[in-house]
Amino acid sequence: MRPVAWLLLWALGASISPAIGGNDIGQKLFKERCVLCHQEDAHGAAGVAPSLVGTLVPYLASAEGKRYLAQILISGMIGPIDTEGHRFNGMMPSFRADLSDTEIAAVINYVLGTFNGVSEDATTPVAPEDVAAASASNPIATSTRALRQALKAPP
Repeated sequence: MRPVAWLLLWALGASISPAIGGNDIGQKLFKERCVLCHQEDAHGAAGVAPSLVGTLVPYLASAEGKRYLAQILISGMIGPIDTEGHRFNGMMPSFRADLSDTEIAAVINYVLGTFNGVSEDATTPVAPEDVAAASASNPIATSTRALRQALKAPP
């Protein structure tokens, strides 16, 4: 294959992939959908939304953890959670109605890469297939919170 053809294939793959590096789709969606509550630096807002910085890596260790990360955006989450010594009792909205599996994976991977130090070399990011599998059970906001508790979320 000619070098120009390889370059075009690489550029196409990079533009549609939800991978961590150079994730323009995830960054754009994070700024449009998440910044209001979680803030531009993802440190959250007291009493409103928890920090996403450095808190999500443990969920990548299992299929259930990846499902939890996807379900947060699929179904939202409602009810009290404790994280980093703070209690939050609110509602995370669902984005299922207007984001595709690829877009949800891109947002998750953007947060993992940008605010949790995850690189593609270190672990497998959340794939659109992971999001589709989480969607298949048609989760609701309370089941997402229950899954978080079952996973024994890091404090």
